[in-house]
Amino acid sequence: MNRRTLAACVAVAFAATLVAPAPASALSRSDVMARARRWVGLAIPYSQTFYRDDNGATATASTGWRCDCSGFVSMTWLTSHPGMSTRTLHLISTAVPRELLQPGDALVSYDNHAVLFGGWANAERTLYYAYEMSSSASRNSTPTPDGTVVRVTPYPYWSWPADQPYVPYRRNGVTGSIDYEPYIQRVEGANRYDTAVAASKAAFPAGARVVVVASGETWPDALSASALAGALEGPVLLSASTRLPASVAGEIERLGARSVVVVGGPSAVATSVVEALNAVPGVTSVRRIAGRDRYATAQAVAAETVRLAGAPAAAFLCTGEDFPDALSASPLAYASRWPIVLTRPDALSEEASATLVTARPQRVYVLGGEAVVATQTAAAAAEALDLAVPVTRVAGPDRYDTALRVAALGVQRCGLSYAAPAIATGQTFPDALAGGAMAGARNGVLLLTPTNRMYPKLWTLLAKTSAEIGTPLTLGGDAALTPTVRTAIALALEPVRPPQ
Repeated sequence: MNRRTLAACVAVAFAATLVAPAPASALSRSDVMARARRWVGLAIPYSQTFYRDDNGATATASTGWRCDCSGFVSMTWLTSHPGMSTRTLHLISTAVPRELLQPGDALVSYDNHAVLFGGWANAERTLYYAYEMSSSASRNSTPTPDGTVVRVTPYPYWSWPADQPYVPYRRNGVTGSIDYEPYIQRVEGANRYDTAVAASKAAFPAGARVVVVASGETWPDALSASALAGALEGPVLLSASTRLPASVAGEIERLGARSVVVVGGPSAVATSVVEALNAVPGVTSVRRIAGRDRYATAQAVAAETVRLAGAPAAAFLCTGEDFPDALSASPLAYASRWPIVLTRPDALSEEASATLVTARPQRVYVLGGEAVVATQTAAAAAEALDLAVPVTRVAGPDRYDTALRVAALGVQRCGLSYAAPAIATGQTFPDALAGGAMAGARNGVLLLTPTNRMYPKLWTLLAKTSAEIGTPLTLGGDAALTPTVRTAIALALEPVRPPQ
């Protein structure tokens, strides 16, 4: 289907005659789609020289729209007469990512072709319903050889010139975007400490006898705390370094916890916080697990986890210099009691080596690429275990892809599922510190995305698994995951519906 020359002619012929387009302030998505269905239902023939009005009746250039591809989109978008071209549609619209496409948006190949997006046609979101004014025979049988049609089309289109890619656009001012709230469960609070409390409530509505408390100001100690919290069957809560937030004390009381385990030394969680924990009604025991630094603390936490849960089937070897990879493993660590072992990137730390030798896991998963855990570090882990234990790297090209691969491992090996995934920003750590334990307690995975945009591969995963996903739990407020990301989540979970 070749429209390049045709579109260019249309653009040249009408570019000079365009006037300012009518505003779309009163135009809704349902209006756009109703207008599209009306013309499609009439099977209006393709023409560069004829015009039709809203109802498909013959009109003039001053009262109707062209009967070509961009004229059809112009009609649905209620632009000025006789319509805009593939060269100018972008002037009244805003480019959107594929993950945000909704019915009534358009796919435009500059100086080539334009179609209206009518909704996804398959769960994988690789096919969609294209409403268009076609200048050649449809690939499916239609009443006429050309003209207005709706057909299932591969995203973004059948073919196009290499230098004219299809770009999704949204008409400025169109109303009726999807409401994402029915699709998600917010787990958030006024700050990181309150968000951790919300995560605890989501995972332990009936209470818990033991609580793990770690610093909410830094991340290393809390990274290793998930497996211990799983062994203790309690939540991970966060505290300021020198002050126990009132909401955290209130949550410990609500849980009915009698014991509190503090992870990290006094520089991370001060003695004053321990004293405040001892004063919480119902608490009879507060003990600290800590080492001289993050690596020694992780070693001590792993030792306690093994003491409580026994020799692990596996362990995670993660960098102690950054948080994303260990965060993504926290639900797996919680659910399976597999310790998270922190190491320096370029050399296996002494504490990590000692942990592996003592715990004797049956397998070691190295999380992240060689830039975060070097090849020689992974090799040293294998050597510490006398090469008898498989050491497998789980890594993607970035932290978000790695999180997806870790989640898949959790589904395959740890009994987790995508039924109620937790979704957090991968750019900061506080929300996911407690959220990972929450996800593990609910047998779910933790998935990461940038704050301001949906990670495309995550969107694809949600779309592919939408049939098994109930309600994702989004961690943190709008500063952590913007409404754009929440909307993309909802759109990935939207049921696939046939065109009306």
